[in-house]
Amino acid sequence: MKEPRYVRPTVGGWLRPTLLAPWISVYGAVTAFVTLGLDKGVFGKSVAWLAGIAAGSVWAFVFCAMLIAVDLLLLGVRVRTLPAGRRGWGTAFFSPLAVFAVYTAVPPYQYYKMGPWAVVAAVLVPMLAVAVVSRVAFGQKPLR
Repeated sequence: MKEPRYVRPTVGGWLRPTLLAPWISVYGAVTAFVTLGLDKGVFGKSVAWLAGIAAGSVWAFVFCAMLIAVDLLLLGVRVRTLPAGRRGWGTAFFSPLAVFAVYTAVPPYQYYKMGPWAVVAAVLVPMLAVAVVSRVAFGQKPLR
């Protein structure tokens, strides 16, 4: 079988999925979470959705910045190329969902007794771990 031909990714072909897919994924997750079950609070689902979108926007911005930093680091040490096309969209779309699964298993708020930096670390460390693992596991090796 013939090995697929390498096509050098463009900056737009890399940045578009890296910057858009996490936002789409997060907004979809927030909408699904509110629609399927979050019915707590005085103001109901509308305010819960708005609060979730606001928090999700901040989270998605940080995650996009982390993906860009991880991509450039992996490119710099020649471990992986910049993900574009299906790989780029797939890893950028499903990575936030993997981070949310980690948050479900190990909720960051349970570290509040250790201080605010522990909670920040409990939020950022899974983001970084998933970003590195997803980009390395599903990325394309550079030509040697």
